[in-house]
Amino acid sequence: MIFRIAIRNLLHKPLYTALCWLLLSCSTTVLLVLWALNRQARQQLEQQIDGIDLVLGAKGSPLQLILSSVYHLDNPTGNISLTEADRFMHHPLVESAVPISLGDSYHGFRIIGTTQAYLDKYNVKPTQGKVFGKSMEVVAGAEAARKAGLKVGSRFAGTHGLGKTGHVHEGEEYLVSGILPATGLAVDQLLLTPLESVWDIHAPHHDAAAHDHAEGGHEHDAHATQPGTSEGHDPHEHDAHDHEGAAKDHEDAGSQESAMMQTPDPRKQVTAVLIKFRSPMGQLQFPRMINEYTNMQAAVPAIEINRLQSLLGTGAKVLRALGWLLAGLAACSIFVTLVQGTHERRYELALIRTMGGSRGKLLALVFAEAFLLGLAGVVTGIALSRVALLLLQQELFAGYHLNFSGAMPLTAADAITAAAIVGACLLAALLPAVRAFRLNIAKTLANA
Repeated sequence: MIFRIAIRNLLHKPLYTALCWLLLSCSTTVLLVLWALNRQARQQLEQQIDGIDLVLGAKGSPLQLILSSVYHLDNPTGNISLTEADRFMHHPLVESAVPISLGDSYHGFRIIGTTQAYLDKYNVKPTQGKVFGKSMEVVAGAEAARKAGLKVGSRFAGTHGLGKTGHVHEGEEYLVSGILPATGLAVDQLLLTPLESVWDIHAPHHDAAAHDHAEGGHEHDAHATQPGTSEGHDPHEHDAHDHEGAAKDHEDAGSQESAMMQTPDPRKQVTAVLIKFRSPMGQLQFPRMINEYTNMQAAVPAIEINRLQSLLGTGAKVLRALGWLLAGLAACSIFVTLVQGTHERRYELALIRTMGGSRGKLLALVFAEAFLLGLAGVVTGIALSRVALLLLQQELFAGYHLNFSGAMPLTAADAITAAAIVGACLLAALLPAVRAFRLNIAKTLANA
């Protein structure tokens, strides 16, 4: 009975009711979408760096190195010598080391030169076909295969650079040997091939034009020349230096720094190495050793991602404040609506009292109107937030390699947010409800 009267009272002033409902819906939508994105982004970012304690790469921005090598979102900082990196990859403190090499793409999907250890790190195996076994074979991620129309046995030529347009390596075609299952990680957007594929396709006698183009400014490709490399040296001379440096390492640990600076074979280069340590001692020793005594840099993913989240957290806080501001405006509009409504309906409320209605019923009637408004706004906001997440999911996954399908279910934080908004509505109804409770029947009817 009380809820029926409350609904009729709300419908009596549709404009005021619609305004309150709209503000509540918008505030709920903004808050729930922000909570979901923040929660899922944090989970996805941490899941991607699981098992990666350190990333070894070229000098530059450590955050850029992490984004390009782990999340595949940015351009790489450059290339490093595999011979130089190999000394750290086989260090006793290192449990696993996965080299990767960037440089080419196909329809915007990056072609990554690596080893089978990359698949083992993310625990994925082809659901169709098999893992690459030789140069120019490719294992395609689920999303890359779907959007690029690739199947087992398909052939394609890569595009120089990481964009959708550029010089095509004609005559050097990749063969799709397998298709990976969907994981929700960045690997879904990648085309994985052996390191030899990248080295072979960017060899000077295979692609001289692309090599010249890279020297003009595309240092992130697999054939970029490492700083300090002399173009006039004979390749056999480089090999001799490498073997000599390795022998010195075994003979005298104190000569490690000079051996690290040996000029490597320019063809055997990688973009980064993903390292996992056997013990925390590696995390304490490696970053300083690499950053101070080599021409490479060591970036710790956990530190850089925490820094990134702190930077993004400021914007999220501003948007959350906007959401709560909208909720506050909605509560104020409900307060004004109920105050005005109880004043205009004071004669009706007095008649209810004369017909046997108690003060508690008048109190409950006002609270019922606020509760119905809050409930309608929250329910609508929840529905709109899920629609917004559904629309954003494909864009975010394609642009940032983050899968937000797990953000759809409601969580305890969502329930607390919805309850807080409904509670604000009931709080706004407190003063109008007290006025209805203390209504003087005789005085009101006397002035009717």
